[in-house]
Amino acid sequence: MPGTILLAVSGGMDSMYMLARAGELFPGAPVTVAHCNFGLRGEESDGDEMFVRDWCSTHSIPVLVKRFDTLGYAEANGISIEMAARDLRYGWFAELLSSAQFSAVAVAHNANDNAETLILNLLRGTGTRGLRGMGDRDISGIGSGRILRPLLGVTREEIAAWMTAHGVPHREDSSNSSNRFKRNKIRNEVFPVFAEINPSFLKTLGSDIMHFAQVDDIAEDYFRSVAMGVYVPGSTDTVSIPSLLALDHWEYVLFRLLEPYGFDEGTLSALGALLRSDGTVSGKTFEAPGYRAVTTSDSIIISAKEVKPEALSLVVTGDGEYELGDASITVKSYGRPADLQLQRPEGQLIADAGKLKYPFRLRSWEAGDWMKPLGLGGRKKLSDLFVDLKWSLPRKEAAIVLEHPDGAPGHVGALLCVRIGDSLKVTPETTRIVEITLR
Repeated sequence: MPGTILLAVSGGMDSMYMLARAGELFPGAPVTVAHCNFGLRGEESDGDEMFVRDWCSTHSIPVLVKRFDTLGYAEANGISIEMAARDLRYGWFAELLSSAQFSAVAVAHNANDNAETLILNLLRGTGTRGLRGMGDRDISGIGSGRILRPLLGVTREEIAAWMTAHGVPHREDSSNSSNRFKRNKIRNEVFPVFAEINPSFLKTLGSDIMHFAQVDDIAEDYFRSVAMGVYVPGSTDTVSIPSLLALDHWEYVLFRLLEPYGFDEGTLSALGALLRSDGTVSGKTFEAPGYRAVTTSDSIIISAKEVKPEALSLVVTGDGEYELGDASITVKSYGRPADLQLQRPEGQLIADAGKLKYPFRLRSWEAGDWMKPLGLGGRKKLSDLFVDLKWSLPRKEAAIVLEHPDGAPGHVGALLCVRIGDSLKVTPETTRIVEITLR
């Protein structure tokens, strides 16, 4: 029998449609509903929660509910409410999926949502990868194949017609009518114009997204085949200009090489123009928020430009209170309680004490540090993780890491206290917990 699938259900029309048709969409698979209460609409948010709970109770479907301080999280991290809700939502899903109880999480994105994502990505300038919409897009912390989007071929109008015909109730989110959110503005103001021009524009854009994805796959294969060949031998931060310019599509390769470091389109265009010119390229500097690219006569050298404070380090020998710079750290270990919550409060993480044994070292992060974050299934540089987290320069400078017990150079077991390494995670077999709290 297939593993249990989490259904992300808000109580709105799309997710209730997915829930009502779960038996058809996921034949033979048991389901559990996961509902997020972001606390953004007061009694309306609480009403959504009760609606979902009541519906699941009536239909004998297990339901999990998580309440979040979304505004507090957004303020603490300097991000928008939309981004905060997304981070909290998928962070919780990743925690749930880290257990063997659930095989995947299904979200009710439909054809309209996919088209909206395409337009938003075009406006943001995300390159060819953004043209894929959301069809096969991974979520940070949730590996490939564990996000299901069964409604991408169904329009919102088709969903509404089915719901009316079958008398399935749902809740209306009052914030959907507010055009202060970019997605709503596209939905409420731009798409009606598109519909006047082409009544079938959603199906047209859906087909385009499939074609864009195929083109991006070809581009990705090309990039992977040539990327390492443009670096100076033995280096991963120095690009050979002659090797780069020898490629038929060197401008695309340059974009892909530098984009992860945060170089914007204007800076990339200026660097491209310099390389196309007949003049001297040596001695030019191009800036990104945390990095710089400096040209020599035959290379582009990429380096972190932040000046970090003096590195700090301490060895945790057992349970207790510790100080590392301005940070206060509490470490304690205990037997796993029967009601252990994998989702921890902000500033706290837990690890399997059988895998993380005393003594272990906490220290300032260093350039070159890397980890295998929980649920990602692969290796990630901390510098790239900071970009994903949208951390400011001061926050990056103050970052504290847990050195991985395996002792591999630069291998980090955790970024305190927001990410734990996959190999240290708490599993159903874990009998003892190490809890780390950062203040």
